[in-house]
Amino acid sequence: MVEIQVLYRDNGLLIVDKPAGILVVPAPGRRGETLADVLSHQVGSQVMPVHRLDEDTTGAIVFALDDAVRVQLEQMFREHSIEREYLALLAAAPSPPAGRIESSLAEGADGIVRVVTRGGQRAVTHYRTLDRRGRCCLVTCRLETGRRNQIRVHMAAMGCPIAGDRKYGFRSRAGETFVRPMLHSWRLDFVHPTSRARVVVEVPAPEPELQP
Repeated sequence: MVEIQVLYRDNGLLIVDKPAGILVVPAPGRRGETLADVLSHQVGSQVMPVHRLDEDTTGAIVFALDDAVRVQLEQMFREHSIEREYLALLAAAPSPPAGRIESSLAEGADGIVRVVTRGGQRAVTHYRTLDRRGRCCLVTCRLETGRRNQIRVHMAAMGCPIAGDRKYGFRSRAGETFVRPMLHSWRLDFVHPTSRARVVVEVPAPEPELQP
């Protein structure tokens, strides 16, 4: 794998631009190096994941470089005090064009996360339309919570699956060649857990379809 782009680094934490096609941490039944493995070799010290991105989601992701910072960052993610904003290309225009989605999500035995009426975990996504791209629509999604596959499930439940996301209902048309779900973590904004300085990181998506 090519060298991972470092977006921010200090003594306590590391933010990198995750490429598509690599797991952040090990998964059942999967072999091979994870992003955490690759980064540990690259920076010469152990990196500790504090949140996740899906295997084919690209963009900004945070790792801790020491255990004390790991504990603090994990708490910040639990408290939703780290602002996370994504760019998503949807297969249809959402209606209304901006809004707040709140539902309960649960993962089934088949590995698919679904909206459920009983049980599950509370999930909240804020979205806003930026631009039409043919039949598709570019939106920003801000996570208030961070459940597994949350944006993908919420957009699909609106009838607007993410382009390329066949797991959650996308069906391609002639001429469409999306090789992955078109979802990119483009912005992180938080107060550093030790220095208390504000950290803002933005990274453009690799595909032009995901660039505002």
